[in-house]
Amino acid sequence: MDKVFEVEVIYKQRALYQVRAADPVAAERIAAERWQRGEPSDTRGIEWSEMVSARGVDAPDQIRQAQDEELILRFVRERERLLLKLGGDAVTASINDSISASQIATDLGWERAVDGDGTATDVVRSAQALERLCARKKLVCFERTRVRSGERGEIRLYCTPEYLDGLSSSLEGDQRQVGT
Repeated sequence: MDKVFEVEVIYKQRALYQVRAADPVAAERIAAERWQRGEPSDTRGIEWSEMVSARGVDAPDQIRQAQDEELILRFVRERERLLLKLGGDAVTASINDSISASQIATDLGWERAVDGDGTATDVVRSAQALERLCARKKLVCFERTRVRSGERGEIRLYCTPEYLDGLSSSLEGDQRQVGT
């Protein structure tokens, strides 16, 4: 009988852009912004992706999934309670108070083995638990554009439905997705 596995594929990309700028530093910034927006390469045949690694592991069982969900929900609620205590009231709540799967994995110390002798933060484990909590409407998830240099696309953020009430003014322009 076949088993269920989770397989993470990691790859790197390359794109070539023709850019007009005052100097190489400005040109690199403009090209990076184009890449962050997901624009294709200006030269056909140059854009490529190369697989760096693939790693398959047994999918977690329902008991571990439930434990992960319970731990994350307690963590998020306690974190929000402390933020409100430090910040004063729900009026001072900010979109920046919401948390990502990566930050939760880091804060909880969730790691996984990687090729060689190292470890990496287990973002997949936290993201899957967070998505299950959103599906059950225990958490709310929404997306915003990534703002860090060298990143592109959207980042998914999470908070409790109660905390979202304090964020409503901060969410203008962001995509709110309740339960999905």
